[in-house]
Amino acid sequence: MNDDEMSITWNKFRSELLNYIKKKIQNEADAEDILQEVFIKMYVNFEQLEHHEKLRSWLYKITNNAIIDFVRKKKDSTIPLEKVENLSMTPQELSNMNDEMLACLSSILSELPEKYRIPLEMHDLKGMKHKEIADLLDISLSGSKTRIQRAKEKLRKVMTDCCEFEFDVYGNILDYRRHDQNKDCNSDC
Repeated sequence: MNDDEMSITWNKFRSELLNYIKKKIQNEADAEDILQEVFIKMYVNFEQLEHHEKLRSWLYKITNNAIIDFVRKKKDSTIPLEKVENLSMTPQELSNMNDEMLACLSSILSELPEKYRIPLEMHDLKGMKHKEIADLLDISLSGSKTRIQRAKEKLRKVMTDCCEFEFDVYGNILDYRRHDQNKDCNSDC
């Protein structure tokens, strides 16, 4: 990418990224410093970006990491790390990653045995309590908890067998790469 293309790309995202930083860091000068760090990292590492269609999520990942680094480095900080407003990225900031993962998880979830799928859907998708699930399915409270735990283990195994995931410090999925050789992968992922 030449300097003109880099400038166009930066101008496209600059104010959006600055607004995101300002939501996390109240001091305007600090926010500008972080934005400058983001630009430097983008400029230096742009050639390493393999999938240019993921540029937006890549820039937000860099920005999020720069905010975290800033808070950690600031020794006399009036902003303790635990006080920084939720640093995880919103669905808009993750571009289409959430939609991709939702489609993949939905497909894999439908393949789980009903014994595990139904309690998991009731708990995680409908927000039901274990007691409600146990009563509706006529199982014990511990049975509800066990089935949900096993369902999550099965989902995790299918997902990690299929793909390699990159997480942020909060456990949010930032990126994933499919293991091409794995024929057991769901084609929707």
